[in-house]
This record gives sequence, structure tokens and C-alpha cells, in this order.
Amino acid sequence: MTMKLKYTLLAFCVLGSPAFAQQKPAKYKTVADKQMAGKSPADYVDLYIGSINPKNGSTAPVIKAPGGNMSIFPSFNPSVEDFYLSDKIFGFPTGFGSLMLSKGEFKPGVRENASHFDHDMETATPYYYQALLEDPNINVEYTMTDNAAIFRFTIPANQATNLILSGNSAIDVKNNKVLSGSGAAFGGRRNDAPAKRYFYAELSKAATSHDTWKVEAPAGGNGRRGNNGGGNGTYLHWNAAAQPVTLEFKVALSNTSADDAKANLDKEIGKQTFEQVKTKLKDRWNAELNLIKIKGGTERQRSIFYSTLYRTRALRMGNVWDTYRSAYALQDLIEPGESVKAINSFIDAYEKTGWLTNSGAMIGNHSTSVIVEAYLKGLRGFDIEKAYAGMRKNATEGTMIPWKDGPGTTELEKCYYENGFYPALPIRKDADERKPVGKYDKLPYQVRWTPTLEVDEWVPEVDSWHRRQSVSVTLEHCYDDWCLAQMAKALGKEDDYQLFMKRAHNYQNLFKPSIGLMAPKTADGQWVEPFNPKTSGGFAGEGYFAECNSWVYTWSVQHDIQGLINLEGSRQNFVDKLDELFTTGHDGMDKMAFQGQFPDMTGLVGMYPQGNEPAYHIPYLYNYAGQPWKTQQKIRLLMNLWYDVTPQGLAGDEDGGATSSWYVFNAMGFYPQCPASAVFDLGSPIFEESTINVGHGKTFVIEAKGASAQNKYVQSAMLNGKVWNKPWMKNSDIVNGGRLTLVMGPRPNKNWGSAPGDAAPSMSVATVN
Repeated sequence: MTMKLKYTLLAFCVLGSPAFAQQKPAKYKTVADKQMAGKSPADYVDLYIGSINPKNGSTAPVIKAPGGNMSIFPSFNPSVEDFYLSDKIFGFPTGFGSLMLSKGEFKPGVRENASHFDHDMETATPYYYQALLEDPNINVEYTMTDNAAIFRFTIPANQATNLILSGNSAIDVKNNKVLSGSGAAFGGRRNDAPAKRYFYAELSKAATSHDTWKVEAPAGGNGRRGNNGGGNGTYLHWNAAAQPVTLEFKVALSNTSADDAKANLDKEIGKQTFEQVKTKLKDRWNAELNLIKIKGGTERQRSIFYSTLYRTRALRMGNVWDTYRSAYALQDLIEPGESVKAINSFIDAYEKTGWLTNSGAMIGNHSTSVIVEAYLKGLRGFDIEKAYAGMRKNATEGTMIPWKDGPGTTELEKCYYENGFYPALPIRKDADERKPVGKYDKLPYQVRWTPTLEVDEWVPEVDSWHRRQSVSVTLEHCYDDWCLAQMAKALGKEDDYQLFMKRAHNYQNLFKPSIGLMAPKTADGQWVEPFNPKTSGGFAGEGYFAECNSWVYTWSVQHDIQGLINLEGSRQNFVDKLDELFTTGHDGMDKMAFQGQFPDMTGLVGMYPQGNEPAYHIPYLYNYAGQPWKTQQKIRLLMNLWYDVTPQGLAGDEDGGATSSWYVFNAMGFYPQCPASAVFDLGSPIFEESTINVGHGKTFVIEAKGASAQNKYVQSAMLNGKVWNKPWMKNSDIVNGGRLTLVMGPRPNKNWGSAPGDAAPSMSVATVN
């Protein structure tokens, strides 16, 4: 099913006026300029991009103000994994609970009041949402501010109506018109723990009556909110009226009190009309999205660009395992104050808990990368000594076990500290009696993953599902150790610099020369055998890797690509191995079986998964081996193949805007391959011009002369008026303002950026050609 793109166009009611008739026709330099005329960036945003996911639950559409604390989007049928495919709306989560409407006599329950809807009778924009609830025949609209929202309900004549509030633990109704109290944030689908929030709300018309309701969940329910038949809350009832009724519901939130929520409502909405609030929010989003202005490209490319830019700015950064790779780098450029705010929240967590905010439900200490990147780029406004203390404590006293945070070092961390790698479980002595790794059934079959051959886990702290992920843990902590070393050096902490630089080389301990890839070792330093770099590690590869396999994780050495080239033996060997990554198949394993074992490896090109974050920097590694033209070719292929303005427009997970930020950077023509290096690698822009507002009245322009689908290869470059032969630039080149001019062509210039000295800095020096 292809979603209809809905754009809000400027009114053209003046077209027939004499004044308009006397105006000269607008002149446009290009067809693209003509297509963009009358459209603002917000008009290009498709909220449903990625709402059908190839893995499991889809990305969530969200409407909120830039930097706001409130976000609202319908909660859909929790039995349907993909948002766009839901047949019903179950309510509108508001941060203190969920509201819904029904007609006639009130019936308690969330499922009982869900309503069918039709995407063709819906409008979803960053600043305004509208849908027809077909069962009660009520049109719902809303728009919002930072902490408040205004709903508008159009109710048919001669219809009794109920406004249902669910998930509320305490609510007070005054005069059937004013509501206040507290409730639990209601997401409708996700498993996040609900948080108590206070609210204050006003209705434009007093209800006829109100009451509370409660439904007990049946025994054996699956426990998913909104899907187990349980619930509680309050409802308000209006008797039928002879004429259609327009009812407005204004509501504001607070984390502290209902009085504070009322203050937010008075301040942010007050006596403004629905249309005034809507217009202001649209203007705010246009200002936010216009921090990056583009020229050229196709309508499709512009829609993808502004849809992904919107998602990057609208979603909370969440787990830094996802967002440290490029989402924070983008925020550092266009909204550095938000990055400073996030870092202060990390430090606040350290002060309160004794542990700096970590990668949480994944692996690594990537808040270290975020902090070091920001500091080395010149961002200030946070206590760097306190941040450093937290980073150091995480790196020397915290657990490295996947899906754990905080204290609790074990023999596994001791092995990393003493031997320079995180150990894998040894193979069972009877493993040869089991199904050999690398042999697969043909169809028909039940989807299952290749068996794990390791002995049973004996370290009780290790998560039984996510297991050790030994190779990935080593590599990701190795990068974080390098980041911490750079911070130690900047702060004059020489002993720490030496310690963490030594640990930054730990990746070398898991490079297996016989296969030219990373592989697991047991605590005694022996290679795990048998080992298949495509399939070993059981489900999701997590005996050794995080959601991927060795073909993906071998390249997770962002800080020392030259060191990895040295291990491969030559620049050509390195390139050959990269080429093999993008072309290698499944060794006879059926695609569905492979996907069943590695559900996160979506958007595959060979073994490269565009749908999962650990791969995002890999296409840029050709830049370090003298063949940047291959980076340019791969980037264009991936953008065109795996991004679109449809519900299936993202190749995999969209955690905190990580997947979207990848597209934003690459569409402009550069990417933070090693985020904390404060360096950007150059790719292949799709737009003729991208202008980034970097603040303080400065802009940085990326001009791609002649850019087109065919003209993807850089022929020559100039940076601030000087000939530029390097496939990278510094962050300072951007934030100081200036212009990068690339001349594009249909065939690669294999000399540009190809000399050994042209590559971006790495930790190691070249020892091979």
C-alpha cells in the first residue's frame, strides 16, 4: 500500500484578483525551484515514514513542539505491530493518560471505545493532526505547544457524546468543565514504565455529567496496556444537541503540580484560538527545519530529507548506543544548546546515582563519546571535571555486561582490564555431536537460528537472553577508551591518557589474521572454534556480537581505521575485504532463515545492514584506503535503495532519530565516521546546495555543482576558496562558516583524495601501503 502524501499548501484564493493578474509570472532557475515554491519545510514532512518495519514494531509517528516536553500521536491497535497498518485508534495519549471519544451511553474499557479510522480521512503534520473517528462519527483535531495542547472535536447533531480519560489515578472535575489531577503516561503500545505527571484542563462547554470507571483485567491477560481489557479513569457526558457542536479541550502538563500545569496552560495557550496555536507551531517547525536549507534534488529526496530531519529533531535522543553515531553530531551543529542540556542531564544522573548515564539497554560507555565530542568541538556550559569523573568511573569500575548499567565488575571485566579483550564462553566438548555450524536446512522449515555451541553461562550477572556479546563489547569499549584518552589529554591527565590509549588498541587482540575479521577468544586467549563469521553466536549473534555478525563488527574501530588497514596487510587488502562485505551472501542459508537469526540485520546489501546502527560508518572507510569514489557510490546506492517517503521508507529501527540523522548527513554530503574526532568524512551530496545555520550569524554551504543521479562522483573540491584534495574536513571548518564546493561527474575521479596522506587522522600511523 502506498501512502498518499499530504502537503499543506498556501491558499490561492487571490489567483483571480486583478492585482494578481497584473503581476509578472515568477521566474525559477530550475524545475526544483518551481516545485518548492509555496512549500515550507514542514509541508514536506511525512510523519508515517518507517511506520511499517521489516523487523518488528515500527517507528512511532510523533507530533510535538521543537524541544517541547509534550508529544501526542494516536495509540493504535496494540495487536498490530506496524503503526500504519492499524485498523483502529484506541486513544490519544497526552502524557497524563489517554483521551478518547464515544457516542451514546458510556461503556467502560479502552478496547470497547476504540474506533475505526481511514488514513485517507486523516491529516498528519508536525504541527497539526486530524482524523475522523468513524464509529462515533466525530472529527478530532489537535495542535500543541511545549507543555500544552488544544483539541477540537466536531460532534454531529442529535448525538450524545462521551469524553473518556483513561489511565488516571487521581482526577478532580469542577463544574463539569475544569479538570485537574495526575495520571500515568500512557503509550498504548510500548513497554516503558509509566511516569506520574500532573495536568490541568479546561473544556469550552460544560458536560452534562461525569463519573469514574474501572474495568478489571481478565485472568491470563497479556499485560500490554490497552490490550488486556483492563483500565480505569474518568468520563464526561454531553447530552445530544439539536445542532452540531464544536467542543474544545485545552490541557497542560507539569512534572511538579496541577497548579504548575495551569500556569503552563495560561502562559502557552491562554486566550489564543486553535488556529493561532496551530500557526505558531508550524512557524516554529519551519524555523527549526530551516536551520538546514536545501536547493535542488527531486521532490522525493526533499521529502525524505525534511521527514528525516524532523524525526531527528522531534524524537528524544534516548539510548546513546544509537544516537552517539550521528544524531548528536547533527544536534551539535544546529542546536548545540540541546546537546549541552543533554550532557548536563548525564552529569545530574551521576550526581544522583553515582553513575554517569550510559548506553543503557545496550553496550559501551557511549555517553563518553557524546561528552568528549561536544567538548572537543568547543561546546561548553557543563562541568567537564565532574563529567570526567563520571566517565572514568564508568570505564574503570562499571560493569561491561550487555544490558546492564552501574556497579558490579566480574571476572569478565577483569579479563578486559588485564588481557585486553572481553572473553567468550568456551565451546562444549560434545559440540561435534550437535548440528555443525554452517549447515542449514532448505525450505520447508521452521525459522530457527543456528545452534550455540558454548558451555552454559556461569557468571550469574550475564543476561540470559542477550548473553556476553564478547567481541562487540571489546570493540565498543575500545572506542570509548580512546575517547576518554582524548579527554584526559585535553585536561592534562597524562597517566590516564596513557592508560586509556593503551586500552584503545584492544581491538587488535580480536583480529584473526586467518580470516581477516574479528573473532571471539576465551579467557585463556584461545580462539573460539568452530567459528563462522556470518552465523556463529546464536540468535542475533549475541554470544559474540550485538545484533549483527563479524562481517559487520569487524569495522567498529572508528578511531583507528589506519590500524585496521595495517592488520589487513595493505590498503588494497582492506578495500577487497570491504568489497566482499557488500557482496557476500548466505552460504546457501535461506534468506528467511538468516533474517530469523539476525532480525536486526535489515536493509541488507551483502552482509551490510542499513537497518542497524553499527554499520552506519562503514561506507566511509573507503576514504581511508585511497578509494573515496567507492564511498560516493555506496552512499548514493544506500540512500536511494533504503529510504523513501512511504510507511516502508526506513530499512530498520529508528531509535532516537539515529537512522534519520544518517540520511540527513549523507544527503548533504558528509558524515561523522568517528564522532569524537571532530572530523567529518566527505561523501556524495544529492542536493545542489545545502546551507547549514551554525549560529552566531554564520552559515556553512555545501555546493555540489552538477549533482544528479548520474553525477555522484567528486571530480574536484574547494574549501573556502582553496583547492581541497582530502575526503574530510574539520568540525571547525563548518562552525566557523564557509563554503565547500564539489564538482560532480558521472565517472569517478580515482585520483581525488586517494593519496595516503589524504585520509582523515587515525590513532595509528601507516605501516603498510
